Amino acid sequence: MGKKSRRKRKLTRHHNVNRINGGTDMLSNIIMLRNEKHQFWHAIFKNLSFKEAADILLRADRMMKRRGENVKEKGG
Repeated sequence: MGKKSRRKRKLTRHHNVNRINGGTDMLSNIIMLRNEKHQFWHAIFKNLSFKEAADILLRADRMMKRRGENVKEKGG
């Protein structure tokens, strides 16, 4: 495995509650993510915590389910 392959697999610290938003460096607030996944998280969710991101995704899921029910009622 070359240097580039090792670099891609490097783990980085991800703060559940970002330090900008008052998060700490305590182990309970940190998970280790591979660089690529860490970059994806911030590209999609910026500095949201896991709970904030989950709330948004669950709300979107409920909206999609309601929309699906409305379509079934109109079409059925």
